[in-house]
Amino acid sequence: MTKSTNILLYIVIALLSCSCKSNTQPKETIEEPVFEDTITTSTREAKLTFVGDFLFEAPFFAAVENGYDKDSYFKLVKKYFEDDDLSVGNMEVVIGNDGMKVSGDNYNFCAPRYIGELVASLDMQVLSTANNHTFDRGIEGINSTLDFFDGTDIVTVGTYRNDEDRNTSRIVEKNGIKFGFLAYTLSTNQIVPTQYRNLVGLYRNPETRKVTDEYKNLIASEMSALRPQVDVLIVMMHWGTEFTFEPNSEQKETAKFLNENGADIVYGSHSHSVQPVEFIGNEHKTLVYYSLGNFASQDDDIARTPKGQETFDNAYQVGLLSQFNVRLDNGKVEISDLSNHLIVNHINYDMKKFALVPLEQYDEFYEKTHLRYNLGFNRDFINGLHEVVNKNLK
Repeated sequence: MTKSTNILLYIVIALLSCSCKSNTQPKETIEEPVFEDTITTSTREAKLTFVGDFLFEAPFFAAVENGYDKDSYFKLVKKYFEDDDLSVGNMEVVIGNDGMKVSGDNYNFCAPRYIGELVASLDMQVLSTANNHTFDRGIEGINSTLDFFDGTDIVTVGTYRNDEDRNTSRIVEKNGIKFGFLAYTLSTNQIVPTQYRNLVGLYRNPETRKVTDEYKNLIASEMSALRPQVDVLIVMMHWGTEFTFEPNSEQKETAKFLNENGADIVYGSHSHSVQPVEFIGNEHKTLVYYSLGNFASQDDDIARTPKGQETFDNAYQVGLLSQFNVRLDNGKVEISDLSNHLIVNHINYDMKKFALVPLEQYDEFYEKTHLRYNLGFNRDFINGLHEVVNKNLK
């Protein structure tokens, strides 16, 4: 056998040996790559902030004209809105246009455009426009307000341009949770003519101011249409009796009706004073805010009822800012980490400066320079409002 033949034989033997060795080893298992967008979770969570009425009045407009820095008004409360996913409030004044006269008293409110810009600067997501001041400037005022907010990222609910607009669902999605909104008011200061009535979310007959089957059926129908489209259904109600700390029987009955029709959260406004927060319902739980009071207001003497007038003039200066987490767990809505903060509408003793001040920052300087300090508006009075808000949460 030649040398070259021997070399060739060794090569063949080596190749056969490697082949046999390979065939006797187990096959390597290759795992399929997992891409992030294929991972799904059944648990989602979002943080919400609720505040009450954005009510801008004549003293504020006058102060701005005299040099007050309006952009300082929300400075101390902005931190709450920067630390949430969804902020909700009630726009209590019409946003006017160049052809409308500004007014902020005599229960007739039309604010200049800069007020809308100020509210939008808070990073709000949803505003109800259904309240007793909705029709203060008629249909033009409704459209002017909608025109302004259409140019922002804020979703409005409760007033509409036409039937198609009303039938368009108000849904805001945050962190994979779909929040749906409806809004209604007990009445308007100027009765809405029949031809415009469907453009305002009303829950009572405008002439009789009674809750009728017609309006209950309308609300139930709109809730039924929206409910399957969303994970969390929020109904905003402008209701109750002004200058009271307790919900009236109509609020209680309406809250029960909303719970039975699937509302997860009821947002309440109108009383200009805080009212209790509570969970209602058995099979289905609903978080109810009967009234968050005023978030923004600038009048020092407003209550019309002689009995306890000073009490409610003082209560007018305090609003509720409430934060909570909404968790969606396999389709079930869970509300947790509820925290209620009192916010003071500080009016300087000369009515030239205004500020919204969280109670924890309401120090002696703020207390003693408030225009109503000598009328009983002090920290003790403000602290007492915690009991009003939280008594049903114990």
